[in-house]
Amino acid sequence: MLQSIGGDLKKSISKAGISREIEAFQVCDLWQKAVENIFTKEIAGKSQAIKYKNGTLTVAVLSSVLAQEFKFKEEEIKEEINKNARYNAVRKIRFEM
Repeated sequence: MLQSIGGDLKKSISKAGISREIEAFQVCDLWQKAVENIFTKEIAGKSQAIKYKNGTLTVAVLSSVLAQEFKFKEEEIKEEINKNARYNAVRKIRFEM
């Protein structure tokens, strides 16, 4: 009989102990999409999500001005990310230059 590959994949990921790394990758990927939706692709290109751990997303930005713009829209960005995640993944965003 054929089974759903999704269930087997989840079990394999869990056994390998890489589920947190996959979650971090997915959240970081959602940053780019959220910023493109709220700002522009050009502005999104001036930032990069570099780390996600325990509900905190760390983002590298090119300037303090850009960090401030993102900070003003932080709640909207978090909502956009969490809307596309399966749960409220991001509770805080940190910006680094």
